[in-house]
Amino acid sequence: MVSLSQRMRKLQTRLLEIRIGSGALILPKEVKRINMRFAPRMNQGHMGPKKFWRHELVRLKYHNPSVSMTVDRTALQEDPAVMSIHFSNSSPSSSEPPEERIETIDMKNYTSSEILDAVVRLTKAYPVEPTPKDLEEMRKLEEQRARSEKDSKLSQEVRARAKREKQLLGQARGEVASQEV
Repeated sequence: MVSLSQRMRKLQTRLLEIRIGSGALILPKEVKRINMRFAPRMNQGHMGPKKFWRHELVRLKYHNPSVSMTVDRTALQEDPAVMSIHFSNSSPSSSEPPEERIETIDMKNYTSSEILDAVVRLTKAYPVEPTPKDLEEMRKLEEQRARSEKDSKLSQEVRARAKREKQLLGQARGEVASQEV
């Protein structure tokens, strides 16, 4: 089993990636809902939407909890991969019902970063700046990773040396046994 400190470091790294990763954007108040529809398998241009859903949408939801985000993975492989972003009227008055505008993005055959760029252009979202605490945590995790890499190389050398000594002892015993016969 992996040690507790290794598991904690991995968890801290994942949480930090969610807080300040590439999809860490603040959406404007006009964005009310985001719907994604794509096929469950990656072939035929559905890999980008799946990667966007797995990586970028998590960060978007973390920073925009009030925006409803739904994913429909029941589309056929031949169907287009579509993201629809629902905007509400920026200044709803009490006399008329709020208007809703829907913009769509065709995600088929696009990478997750291209989809993210399209979302930023369409919604005018702005990125979340890392706090000094986040930067300090990132620095500490990088130091731990470098130290861990160094320790791993050192322990590999020790194990290789012990294995080589064991082989040499085995060969020496084999030669002594063959000379006695």
